[in-house]
Amino acid sequence: MSPPLPPSPATPVDRALAEVNRFYTLPVVGILCSLWAYLCTVVMAAVAPRYLAAGGTREFVLLLPLLTALLVVCIIYWVYLASDQYIRHRILKCAALTGVIMAFSTLGYFCLEMLGYARLSMIVVNLYGWAVFTVLMLWVLYRAR
Repeated sequence: MSPPLPPSPATPVDRALAEVNRFYTLPVVGILCSLWAYLCTVVMAAVAPRYLAAGGTREFVLLLPLLTALLVVCIIYWVYLASDQYIRHRILKCAALTGVIMAFSTLGYFCLEMLGYARLSMIVVNLYGWAVFTVLMLWVLYRAR
């Protein structure tokens, strides 16, 4: 009997998938998917008053972003708990840096509003803050691998 054939070399597609899976680890996928769910529910809540009649369904759709924001916070907390002390320190630095960035950007836009710019909705500030924090978190998780 002849020995079994060696496994065939990986195709370029297999190598590309391995590179993608190396970056999109389970914590990264969890954070990105929960943030996507949050953004979708915010858009639904913004559109709901126009298309839904007043009642239980409309109130549920309007409160749904709170539940998905809680999901995002829980997933980030679980990632925090599952990390070692160095990554935990980096995640806390991300939260602090996001707070500083948000404080200076809202102060800057407040000054622009006093000069005549249009008032900014708080949902824009909220989405900006989540985006900054998510980018910082993904950078920390990418550097930690």
